[in-house]
Amino acid sequence: MKKLGPMAGWLALTTGFIALFLYIVLPDLKTLSASLAVVCLINTIYFGVAEGPQLKRSLSSHSALYGANTLALTAIFMGILIFANLLAFRHKHRFDFTEGGYFTLAPQTKKLISSLPREVKLTAFFQTESPEKIAFTNLIAGYLEETDKIKLQYVDPDKNPAVTKQYGVTTYGTVALESGTKETKIQNASEESITNALLKVTRDEQKLIYFLEGHNESNINSDDNLGYSTAKKNLEQDGFIVKPLLLLQSGEVPKDASVLVIPGPKKPLQDEEKEILENYLNSGGTIFMLIDPKSSSGMETFLKKWGIELGDNIVIDPMSKLFGGDYAAPVVNQYTAHEITSNFVLATIFPIIRSVQGVPVAGITTTELLKTSANSWAESDFNSGTVNYDEDKDIKGPVSVSVIATKILGEASPEISDTLKSDAEPEKNKPSLKATLLVVGDSDFSNNRYTNFSGNGDFFLNAISWLAEEEQLISIRPKERKNTPIQITQSMGNAIFIMGIIVFPGLIAAMGIRIWWRRRRL
Repeated sequence: MKKLGPMAGWLALTTGFIALFLYIVLPDLKTLSASLAVVCLINTIYFGVAEGPQLKRSLSSHSALYGANTLALTAIFMGILIFANLLAFRHKHRFDFTEGGYFTLAPQTKKLISSLPREVKLTAFFQTESPEKIAFTNLIAGYLEETDKIKLQYVDPDKNPAVTKQYGVTTYGTVALESGTKETKIQNASEESITNALLKVTRDEQKLIYFLEGHNESNINSDDNLGYSTAKKNLEQDGFIVKPLLLLQSGEVPKDASVLVIPGPKKPLQDEEKEILENYLNSGGTIFMLIDPKSSSGMETFLKKWGIELGDNIVIDPMSKLFGGDYAAPVVNQYTAHEITSNFVLATIFPIIRSVQGVPVAGITTTELLKTSANSWAESDFNSGTVNYDEDKDIKGPVSVSVIATKILGEASPEISDTLKSDAEPEKNKPSLKATLLVVGDSDFSNNRYTNFSGNGDFFLNAISWLAEEEQLISIRPKERKNTPIQITQSMGNAIFIMGIIVFPGLIAAMGIRIWWRRRRL
């Protein structure tokens, strides 16, 4: 009996650990782990009966009391760790310590995924534990934190060739997205490509953006520096359909147009075309007009009727030199509070721009959206070869270079009202039909050469999104990883070498020798 008691104790301990290990690591072997747990319980009972008196004497000793105290403290510490782990599991939060917030989702992405209309299934085809899969997992974790409408499934193409063939996947790293009847695939998944793919599979309606042609405007299909092919590509990535428009040929702005963009006309618009634009606005249309300085568009009178005055000038800003530009390329970082520029912290750089100001017109509300710095001015005598601020002729900064004009035309049609009316307050929130006109005094800032400068492309895309009433797209686009190497001079390198290799190790060695010498004398 005495010999069997300790053996039962050791057997109970062994079978208990094996049962726990199998339950955690191999949950499919439930029968085996349950059997071992039963054996552990029987041996524990036998050990308690056989060694009862000895256990009682041992537990009454001082060492047992100290051991129990240690066990209690250990249990409390483990309980705190478990509680903290549960809190972290239920309240997930990611910390991004990179300089540019590289691992933080862009505000545009957060707005989109927080308002997904329906569930989206993502099937990611990666090799198990591949570096590409790890990078994708870190990226998609930000999406999964923001919404529960994204369902993610991983498939290893090597282990599941049938599923891979079903989706038509031929390369590792492909991600298939499905929502409703729509589906799309992306490769080399990035935040931009994933966000655009989510737009494609969840947006049931694609809005049309028309670009005016026929007056030597910037061409949306041109890859030259002055072309707008990059802007077109970015709009299409945001889910818009982009088309050119020749007014004299069509005779009207198409009824399916969400926004009409006039990108820097260099020849005058005909009176018939201006009348078409007038009728389009008065029927609730939206126009984004970019008019360059010294252009011959002939739109000054037209715009003045809509409360917008184009200045016959060029904005000069000496502070632009600090940004590596020139005096005639003002940097705009003063934004009026508006949906277009909400949370917008990037500067917008205009190669050359004229003043655009709001003027009082009955029934029209104007908002000056962009303004240059207080050190700038609008130079009216720009043909003399020298520029100086003239208080009598020039406009002192901050100078407005972009204006939004809106005109309420009345209540929307019954069909639109039924669609847009709020369920909570059906009478108070009746939608109104309105005309919207946004004018910027430059068109070059969003061409192929300059659209990737600072916030230029973001401002252009945000403006289109707001005019097209796609507010969920209005925000700053995803960030790029910053490369900020440390530049070390020869003298700095020598100082680091001396301090790291000679001084600090020498001090530690000297302290050790001193302590040894003192102990030697004792």
